[in-house]
Amino acid sequence: MKLVIQIIIFILITGIALCGYFFIRSFIVAHEEVVIFSDLQRTYTNKTEASVNELSDFIDESITRGLPQIEIDFDALMLINPDTVGWISIPDTVISYPVVQTSDNLKYLDTSFDGNRSSAGTPFVNSNNDMQILDRNTVIYGHNMGSGRTDMFSSLLIYKDYEYYIANKLIWFDTIYLQYGWWEIFAVIHIDIHNHDFQSQQLIFHNDEYMEWIDQAMILSMYDSDIIILPNSNILTLSTCDRSIYGRNGRLLILAVHI
Repeated sequence: MKLVIQIIIFILITGIALCGYFFIRSFIVAHEEVVIFSDLQRTYTNKTEASVNELSDFIDESITRGLPQIEIDFDALMLINPDTVGWISIPDTVISYPVVQTSDNLKYLDTSFDGNRSSAGTPFVNSNNDMQILDRNTVIYGHNMGSGRTDMFSSLLIYKDYEYYIANKLIWFDTIYLQYGWWEIFAVIHIDIHNHDFQSQQLIFHNDEYMEWIDQAMILSMYDSDIIILPNSNILTLSTCDRSIYGRNGRLLILAVHI
């Protein structure tokens, strides 16, 4: 009987030790996977002190006051990864990442910017998007890394908080072809990807389709918006997983219009 108890205790201690090892190991791996992006940000981007008050004719100056311009060394980034097509940054979040694009939308789900296997992946643009002359809708995908994580596109879930949304409406997004600068968020949408009433990945529109698509996005949005969007406006759609309502099919979409 004593031997049986000792065996059970040994098994329990071994199990606890193994669980602790794998937890610590997963934490270390997760840190290693995202630290590369911090290094890229420090090395290849530069925030100038110039404000963007010149944009005040288009949006509330209180939103843009004090925000910097961002300079990106795309030439150097493309030497590291020729799939580089842009850079995305959102103030007051850890989101400040290179954006890539290939003909295979699955590649960067588990590939780091430097080409290594990574569960964090790399933010990537829909393979069908035209990055030289942006489509009406440019779609960027990034991982929600799970509970307690803020890296990659996990921080987008903060936009489900109305007060945060009101205070943080701007996204910086440039491409290797053109500096676009600031985009203003006008819709936060929680959607089931099997809901075919709203085609979040639609890139090209004909006739009145575009403004109808915009109206639909605003109806689906968690919040009302008084932002005026014109028929020739460009939209940026950020997409990440959010299982809080629709399970595995749930997505959170952040839609922003180029200023």
